[in-house]
Amino acid sequence: MKDGILFHAKHAYMPNSLGYCGPDENGKILGHLEAGKGGEDLVRTLQGFEAAYPFLKLIARNSGREVFDYSVPEAYWIGNDLLGRVDPADFLRFSRGELKGNGMRNLEMSLKPLDGAGVPHHTLYVLGTYAGSAGDGPSLGNGAAKKVARLMDDCRISWGTVRRADREELVVLHQPLALGDGLSLGAPAEKKVRYDPRVEPFDRVKAGDVVSIHWNYACDVLSRRQARNIERYTALDLTLANRLISADRSRRSK
Repeated sequence: MKDGILFHAKHAYMPNSLGYCGPDENGKILGHLEAGKGGEDLVRTLQGFEAAYPFLKLIARNSGREVFDYSVPEAYWIGNDLLGRVDPADFLRFSRGELKGNGMRNLEMSLKPLDGAGVPHHTLYVLGTYAGSAGDGPSLGNGAAKKVARLMDDCRISWGTVRRADREELVVLHQPLALGDGLSLGAPAEKKVRYDPRVEPFDRVKAGDVVSIHWNYACDVLSRRQARNIERYTALDLTLANRLISADRSRRSK
């Protein structure tokens, strides 16, 4: 379980550090990551995340896995075959009862137009929340569209190929979200992201490695399989998000 706990913590750390998600215990999370240790106190902290932890429970119960089995947080953050085991009806029930506040309302409103096609992947949750169909969330049709697109790009789990590793910063080749009639991935471009060289495997990160990125922070080095999966599920998420955008525009035009 330790590997699953740490994998989840790596991807949850930066939004927690920024004050967006979970209890105010980013120092504890970072301490565990740098030491490479799990532990019950870290688990208790991660259970306090109002969105991420309920998503893990949903995936776990539909796949017969423990919540912190490595494959479960991997499915949520990166994507794997466990997402296909989640019953669409259970996903809809989950959106109505297991998330709190706006997250619950936004997810339910996003799932309805998808007719069971959505999967509990973090990027779909992000795009659905902000893509114009999310209740009181901002719309891609208003003047804040570019700001919203940047927010979605920062909040989704993206990936990049390392071009250069400096002391606490990586230069990566990355495809940002592009906004036109809908959402897509733009042309590859270099960007700088932070990383912690004290967190494994970043003590040996090198050019050519593919890393996952959350809020401009490199979370982990991805295997080839994981790199293929995050690309595959992000493409699915974008297709579904564009369905939400079209549905919202049709509704607004009536």
